[in-house]
Amino acid sequence: MCSALRLAVALSIFLLAPPAFAQPWPAKPVRLLTGFGVGGSSDQIARLLADRMSTALGQQVIVDSRPGGNGVVGTTLAARAPADGYTFLVVFDAHATNPSLQKSLPYDTLKDFTPVMLFASSPYGLVVAPNSPYKTLADLVAAAKARPGELTLGSSGIGSRGHLAMTLIGQRAGFTITQIPYRGPPQAITDVIGGQITMQMGTFFFVAPFIKSQRVRALGITSAQRMPQLPEIPTIAEQGYPGYEVHSWWGIVAPAGVPPAILQRLHDEMKTILATADMRERLDQLGVTVRASPPDEFRRYLLSEMLLWGKVVRDAKISSSD
Repeated sequence: MCSALRLAVALSIFLLAPPAFAQPWPAKPVRLLTGFGVGGSSDQIARLLADRMSTALGQQVIVDSRPGGNGVVGTTLAARAPADGYTFLVVFDAHATNPSLQKSLPYDTLKDFTPVMLFASSPYGLVVAPNSPYKTLADLVAAAKARPGELTLGSSGIGSRGHLAMTLIGQRAGFTITQIPYRGPPQAITDVIGGQITMQMGTFFFVAPFIKSQRVRALGITSAQRMPQLPEIPTIAEQGYPGYEVHSWWGIVAPAGVPPAILQRLHDEMKTILATADMRERLDQLGVTVRASPPDEFRRYLLSEMLLWGKVVRDAKISSSD
């Protein structure tokens, strides 16, 4: 065989063979960022997912909680991460409200991220201390009207969904309260129980165990119907606020530019995980509804949330500098 022919044969073998450097994804641990503190609903639900995702992907999925700025700190880290499929972000409902709260975010909510899946939602529960003088929402509203600004709400930050959910009630009923920001829900509910603050509007996912153990008293749920896990708690809507409905939600996004094949693999694995009986039962026990929305539907939902809560923020003149 002449040298030219040998060269041609070798070149054809090289071109037909799969490249040695193309490793299947994932080839190393995957980081799952959250923008809220350890123990909060985002952190808990991320860890619940990560455990099952590690098995499905064959690589460890590590939850990295980076609280601060109502989720902005963790979100900024995710936006600046390499688009190689090894960093993803669990976004909370604050992802849709931060653009209207802060004039200059260090990232673009729509351009710097690619939606992967809106995977779950849960209503909020309005809770007070078990020895609080307020037995009903009407009691609390009457006190708030009589003493403007004196009642206090513990939240995860200015403009957090809990803050805005209570603001929306105040806008409809005609009262104001003082919002006290905390690093996370655990710190806020500790002060509710201890009587340092009046109330907390926390995700049902987070407050349900405290309600069941009678460490707090629930005055209302923000869902359209009562929650089957605690059917004795009335909705906000049925207590004189028809149409009132507010939900927290969780989704996964990727830094813009992650290869579509990786995004599809992650979406498919998550869909399979969320369809399992044990995962659905676990989430149902926590008052969390599985959504498993595809990327396009998630993007449309995110836009609708940005518009809805942007109006509430503007009407209440809330900003991150408050």
